[in-house]
Amino acid sequence: MNVTLTGFMGAGKTTAGRRLARLLRIPFYDSDTEIEREHGPIADIFERLGEAAFRTIEAETITRLCAGGPLVLAVGGGAVLDAANRRAMRGGGWIVNLALKPETALSRVAHRSHRPVLGQAPALESIRSLMVERAAAYADNDLSIAVDAKSPSAIAHIIARWYRRRAASDKAVPR
Repeated sequence: MNVTLTGFMGAGKTTAGRRLARLLRIPFYDSDTEIEREHGPIADIFERLGEAAFRTIEAETITRLCAGGPLVLAVGGGAVLDAANRRAMRGGGWIVNLALKPETALSRVAHRSHRPVLGQAPALESIRSLMVERAAAYADNDLSIAVDAKSPSAIAHIIARWYRRRAASDKAVPR
């Protein structure tokens, strides 16, 4: 079974995802990394083609990755807005949301310039607004973890224990 990590920018999806994949001994993929490998920097895609074109590329990438597995997949913060993406994620496994407060997100992304949705100078109000817009999509998950005060290693261990219990109980239930 796949585990897809969702959450706002700066939640630690990639870092925790790599550690989780090592714990579970399955491959790790980051949808943004895969997109950049195939299409170039995300900021350039946004600038050249626009957000709608980026979201199409993102959806194709997520669908392709989720069809494989088992794997751990970290997706971009806005990927969950598309219900088809969530169906693809759930079709191959489970969705885990890494939840954080707007203030934590700001502290983690303020110094980064590769966040096209937030612009050059991220502001707390724009982060709050995006989080409100995305709240229902982030709530569509199988497990949610508040990550503000947790290390990537602690997050990975929490998910690994949950994954093993869930996988064991799914095997016990006849289909």
